[in-house]
Amino acid sequence: MIKNLKMKKSAFTLVELLVVIAIIGLLSTIVLVSFGPIRNQAADTAIKANLNQIRLAAEMQYNTDSSYADTDLRADYLAAVAAITAAGGAFTPAAPATAFLAGSWCIQSTLKTGDSWCLDSAGRIGSTNVSCDAASGTCD
Repeated sequence: MIKNLKMKKSAFTLVELLVVIAIIGLLSTIVLVSFGPIRNQAADTAIKANLNQIRLAAEMQYNTDSSYADTDLRADYLAAVAAITAAGGAFTPAAPATAFLAGSWCIQSTLKTGDSWCLDSAGRIGSTNVSCDAASGTCD
């Protein structure tokens, strides 16, 4: 009779714990894989924002000297170039591919997703099939 009064201890078995850990690992892998493209889009947005900072630096240089020629010497320009590189962007063909002429400028960068992004002093912004023409300082 005393044997019948003893309570049974319930616990998880090793197999049950391993199954739960495997399910959690599978779910976390799915979540991490789904965030990959979102991270690339976020990096592209950061690169585009820094290209806009370069545009602002060029316009401030023009307001100061009536020329875009020394824009690549400005601290805000150099900081934006460093931020683009840190975000995974690349300048093509060199670092950075720019053309700051006296009266016009253009800059081109490759985004993290591989697309090319170009903008110039005339306000043109283009991607993929557009490139920075150093001779004219425009995106063509």
